[in-house]
Amino acid sequence: MIRRFADPSSMMLWFDLDDTLWDMSGNSVVCLRELYESQRLDRVFASPEEWDRIYHEINRTLWDQYGRGEISRDYLRSERFARPLRLVGVADDEAAGMSKDFDRLYLDSLGRKTKLVDGAREILEYLRLRGYRAGIVSNGFREVQYNKLKSSAIDGYFDIVVLSDDAGYNKPDPRFFSYALDKAGSRELRNIVIGDSLTADIAGAVRAGLEAIWLRRDPSETTDLNVMTIDSLRELEKIF
Repeated sequence: MIRRFADPSSMMLWFDLDDTLWDMSGNSVVCLRELYESQRLDRVFASPEEWDRIYHEINRTLWDQYGRGEISRDYLRSERFARPLRLVGVADDEAAGMSKDFDRLYLDSLGRKTKLVDGAREILEYLRLRGYRAGIVSNGFREVQYNKLKSSAIDGYFDIVVLSDDAGYNKPDPRFFSYALDKAGSRELRNIVIGDSLTADIAGAVRAGLEAIWLRRDPSETTDLNVMTIDSLRELEKIF
């Protein structure tokens, strides 16, 4: 069991970024609404809510496939916008062209958003003052993830950022976590992964032989994995 009096110099804390620290869910909704309005998507979608729902359902499926290594980054980026358009009757060629524009506009906007998960900045400051080393482990696209960190002004809290684009593997692949440990030189330390995704972050960390703390979004969710569970980032103050 992790105890608060653990020596910070003997530990390395690894944070997932999206929906663990940076509010991907909230920021994405804002960006999608901007797209809906600027690109006049009321021409093809019945409402902004329909656009949000269809996009997120398709995007979630594609990210699951990407995490398992079944599709490429470029395929994900094109299909997550082309599929919703085709679904509401936009012709294939037109949907493909619109998708390229949407991808650029969406990612540019996303990287400028600043909303964090509740308690993120406070817990990062707390851990830094206590002397813990911290790193980022994320499947997100390289340029976008760095923009998120900079725009939200939390980049200075991390000793290292490890992304799937750099590792060549996605979470939950154990090779991703092995790459992170090698880059940080932390194999001899107590490495702990903190994330919201039970599959990518928590199960992935456990498979790689690391400890993990699950930031649970739904209090009714449970897991058979032998990991600690928290319902807010502020609970980390009771652990470290």
